[in-house]
Amino acid sequence: MSQLEIITELLGIQGWEIVENGVEYSEDEVILHIERSEDTGYQCPGCGQTFMIAYDHQACRLVRDFPVFGRRCYLFFCPARVCCESCGVQTEALEWIEPYERQTFRYEHYIATLCQILPVLDVAAHEELGKNCVYRIDRKCLERRNEQRVDKPVRFLGIDEISVRRGHKFATLFYDLERREVIGGVLTRRQRAVSGFFRRFGKEACANVEAVCTDLWSPFHNSIKRHLKKAVLVFDKFHVYGYLSDAIGEVRREEQRTAQQSEQKDIIKGSRWLWLKKRARLRRKQKETLEEIMALNENLQKAYLLKEDFEALYSCETEQEAQDFLEQWTMRCKESGLKAFKKLAKRTNRWKKGILAYYQYRITNSVSEGINNKVKVLKRRSYGFHDFGYFLLKIMDATGALPSIQAVTHRF
Repeated sequence: MSQLEIITELLGIQGWEIVENGVEYSEDEVILHIERSEDTGYQCPGCGQTFMIAYDHQACRLVRDFPVFGRRCYLFFCPARVCCESCGVQTEALEWIEPYERQTFRYEHYIATLCQILPVLDVAAHEELGKNCVYRIDRKCLERRNEQRVDKPVRFLGIDEISVRRGHKFATLFYDLERREVIGGVLTRRQRAVSGFFRRFGKEACANVEAVCTDLWSPFHNSIKRHLKKAVLVFDKFHVYGYLSDAIGEVRREEQRTAQQSEQKDIIKGSRWLWLKKRARLRRKQKETLEEIMALNENLQKAYLLKEDFEALYSCETEQEAQDFLEQWTMRCKESGLKAFKKLAKRTNRWKKGILAYYQYRITNSVSEGINNKVKVLKRRSYGFHDFGYFLLKIMDATGALPSIQAVTHRF
């Protein structure tokens, strides 16, 4: 086998070969001049019909290919046109490059693989490409993978929000809680946008959902009731704990504001995180400080005891046991005389059904915490995202919701 035949074999494009003296190389790059092999037909891009004779040839093109021996590699070729009775005169369809593209499929595959581990700017600098070119290639590959994603029945759906930029700009993500995957998202928390996701999700997929875990945000609930009529609404216990923390924080701020002695005011002011931590996680000195404050302030003592007693709610084994506990605890909140805890008791009674539904399905949005960390890493690594659609695809890829890049992107 000649050296030219060996290089053609290594090129690996069926039906194409390197022309005589068709290898140009320098210190930084290699250019391969290629042409059609003999007895190779031309395919119409419209109907797929094969022709043995070309109508004519277009101007020769130079396209980027997979790097070779540490050098940039380019392919120089002249695409043919075919005259089809059905489609007219068309540029031939090629399996290894899309029409009008300047990169082969396998080079796009290589760029998209790099984008899984590096920011777009770093990939652009490494490959000496424009950042917009790298972004376009990566997004196209992600969209292609998303199109070939197989929709799986979702039994337990999670809905939670993430911060997308400063200024309280939030997006809503939808999770498959069993597979721990992000299956979609919308760039707002509004009911209309959430309902739009469910319409795209489809009636059959909505009918498969047995339970939805979310926070106490009413627009989510309204959309769920409208589109997921068979699903049970389960309130995420971590968000319930969040409302409890808000209540004790409100009591602490009020007591700090109304404290008569400056010494008492100062010790309350520096104790914010002591009230939020579980007692078992406090250090000895922190426990002593907490006990000192409670000895000085009766209202803070009441608030802290109510908070600590609430921990027993999610230790209940049955829904009836939890219901009995919740009724007693809310009664104590009302009798405490604390405005913040009276408000919390009223809210808890209003959403009692969703809180108690936890004991039937035992689902939470804890998966969202791990995913939120991945989201933060993606944003920090790429210095933010201006395209939410692209950002959502990157999140879905990071959580394993998209098919493997090796399975769908490589066309050879």
